[in-house]
This record gives sequence, structure tokens and C-alpha cells, in this order.
Amino acid sequence: MATLNMTPAEIELMQKSANVLQGRGPVVATKMYDHFFSTHPELVVYFSASFMGKKAEEDGKSETTLMAKVMAHILFQFCIHIDDLDKFKEDCKRVSAKHVSRGIKPEFYPYLGDALILALKEVIGSEATEESLIAWRKAYDHIASIFVETEKELTAEVRNQPGGWEGFRKFKVVSKEEETVANSMTTDSDDELDENEVKTVFTLEPVDGNKTLPVHKFGQYVCIRYKMKDAITHTNYTLQSITDNKLVISIKHLDAAPTSKYMLENWTIGFEVETSPPVGTFLLLESLAV
Repeated sequence: MATLNMTPAEIELMQKSANVLQGRGPVVATKMYDHFFSTHPELVVYFSASFMGKKAEEDGKSETTLMAKVMAHILFQFCIHIDDLDKFKEDCKRVSAKHVSRGIKPEFYPYLGDALILALKEVIGSEATEESLIAWRKAYDHIASIFVETEKELTAEVRNQPGGWEGFRKFKVVSKEEETVANSMTTDSDDELDENEVKTVFTLEPVDGNKTLPVHKFGQYVCIRYKMKDAITHTNYTLQSITDNKLVISIKHLDAAPTSKYMLENWTIGFEVETSPPVGTFLLLESLAV
């Protein structure tokens, strides 16, 4: 890990910024993405539409996105651990795994850094002094370099494993089966209820002739890219398994995401998609309850 090139005074400024972010972090992150996408609209395709939808906050005035809440958590952790970034490693690895699955490139990071500085100026106002903004930029560039290095290593790891690859690889749907699973649940009055969960299981096979796929690890996911109506969409789905060198994913019929509904209605045998190599876990997003 590269040495942090910041003075003690700059580190102190960053740690004090945690107090500011604790109340306004999601708003700062939302504004940051607003600036990022308005300046670089061509990069919207790399992000999930379901994570970019804005919802009103409790104050009824500000609106934030799911993606911004995750970023606010990252920024807050970064502030409080600026002088001991080893504590930030696990968050970094989880986010990097998602970046690798989506094909995020190193050259995107400076764009996001520019957007962050603009957002801090806009939301924090007079508290965003010249000294604090310089500290923020130094800190951001440092953490960006950590992400870039982590993602470089992970990309090589998933590419070089048996059956691995880099970027997106073409697959086709070879099986589409509906399943019903009985789930038992206990109510507050201790009554037991049986609910049936209906899902569709899709099996995907490589179309390039190379049938070898990596060994499945619990909790891994893939990013699936395909054309939905007139737009290219990216969506991450947990792998149910890798069976007979085929990827298996399942979509619950109660899933309200537009991409999931489209898959259930339009994916048929022979439908082609592009898929990232299996990576990571969904632990970060689930633990944040976002």
C-alpha cells in the first residue's frame, strides 16, 4: 500500500470531516454522483439503475440514492480511519469486487474526485475551506490508488484461475424453469404460516466453445449485461451455483426491480447475454440495509 502523503494537520481535518458527513454524507454523495454523471453521461451504463433512483430523506427536503448511501458509508469510514487504512481494507475489497464485475476503469477515478470536491463545496458551504478541500483531494487520490491496485490484483486473480476470464463473456440461456419453494415463518402470535416462494431458475452456457468455468464459491455474484428495450443494462445477481460448467441464477417473482421483471418476461431459450466472472459477496450492501 502506498504511503499516505498528508501532513498531521491535513489528517486531523479529514477526521473532523467525519462529524460533517455523519449528518450530510448521503446528500454529499448524491450531489457527487449528480456532478459525475452530468459531466460524464457515457459512464451511466456502468451503474445499476435500481441503485441510482432517488428517494426522499426523512427531512422531506433532500433526496438521496441507494448508491449514495453506500458511498456515504465508505467516505465516513475513510475519514475516521485515514491514519490507519488497514481498517478500511475489507470495505475496499468488497467495493473493488463489484467494480471488477462491472468493468470500472482506473481513468474513471479522477472524474469522481472532481465531482466529490464540487459536492463538498455545494453541500458543506463555508465549512469547505481551501485547506480542507486540499486535504480531501489528497485523501481521495490516495484511496483511489488503493482501489485501482486492489482491482488490478483481483482482475488478474479471476482471469488466471482455471476457467476464469476478464471483462464480459457471452453466454446464452439453455434452461428456464419455474420453481416453488415452501417457506415456513412464525408470526408474533407464534402461529406458523406456510408461504410459497416462486422463482425462475436460469441456466447460462458459454457460447465461445470453451466450456470450462471456475469452481463456485458461496456468496459469489456475476454482473449480467444485456440490452433491455433500447438501453444496455448492468445488473448483479448472486450465483445459485455453477453446475456442469454452466452458471445458474434464480429470479424471485416478487422481485420488483425492472431488470428482474424484464428477465422473467423476455429471457427465453437461446437469449444471449454478457457476463462477468464470478466475484465477491453481497455482504456490504446487505449489512447497510440499503
